[in-house]
Amino acid sequence: MKVNIGVEIGAKFIQAGIVDKYGRLLARTKVQSKCERGLSEIVEDAANLIRQLLSDKDLELRSVKSIGVACPGVPDEENSKILKTYILGLYNAPIKDELKRHFANIPIYVENDAHCAAIAESAAGAAEDLDYSITINIGTGISGGVIIDNRLYTGLNNAGAVLGHMVIDKNGRKCSCGRNGCFETLCSARALIEDTRTAAEKNPESLIWKVCENDLGKITELTAYEAMTLGDETGKEIFRCYVDNLAVALTNLANILMPEVIILCGGITGLGEELLKPVREKMHGWVYSRETTLPALKLSEMGSASVLVGAGMLAAYKKK
Repeated sequence: MKVNIGVEIGAKFIQAGIVDKYGRLLARTKVQSKCERGLSEIVEDAANLIRQLLSDKDLELRSVKSIGVACPGVPDEENSKILKTYILGLYNAPIKDELKRHFANIPIYVENDAHCAAIAESAAGAAEDLDYSITINIGTGISGGVIIDNRLYTGLNNAGAVLGHMVIDKNGRKCSCGRNGCFETLCSARALIEDTRTAAEKNPESLIWKVCENDLGKITELTAYEAMTLGDETGKEIFRCYVDNLAVALTNLANILMPEVIILCGGITGLGEELLKPVREKMHGWVYSRETTLPALKLSEMGSASVLVGAGMLAAYKKK
């Protein structure tokens, strides 16, 4: 049996998985990242995970067709480096060369993690059999990937589709990138938590305090919504503003690219239609071609496996 290996290098964990040609995750394993140790140790951990997977499945190294590596940051297409990733603290990191020391005869590909998630949704998830899709991950920050004509779009020098840094409000909150009002400063989990905490401090009578058990450290991206369901006006206003900002961002993407589907993933999407319905209603009033053409808005079907599966399918996408 021929298989592909996907590797995901994240801030908390390094994962490896066996992926078949249909985008099915056959096995996975992980260890803590400990990124402060440097690139060589990170890659050493990844190599050991790959060997462990193959051993557990009684597979020989020659059964591996390719290895795909996903991590945050901007990849250098030509040299398969990660030019910079603030989350991992790596700069000009030659991931491919390091991994080649362990697997010299296996093709290795490196790509941004959000782009890998978009590949997975396109190949075997919510955008399967579609040619145009956008996948957006709403986490601590916001990242995403764009599929055009069933191919991953990355732009000039592989530096395009940085969706989280689309400016929504130029007078808004300062972003880690140095600008103001980026998409992720308004709609990431971190932003929503910060907005909820600030509102609670200004409104001591708010039911947000009840939901978080009078401990601001327990506030999550779902706290404002939970307070709203209890009839809290402060929670309702926070959620309304969040929906508006998310709808503005998605409308911009729809007007520019008009995908067949926009796919959302991340903790806040656990609300399901309670989130999608009001966002969809806003978009239906704002998208320029709303009378004839609107993108579908869906939740991820790949869930937490999306990045790993997409990494495992990099070889197929790079050859398109």
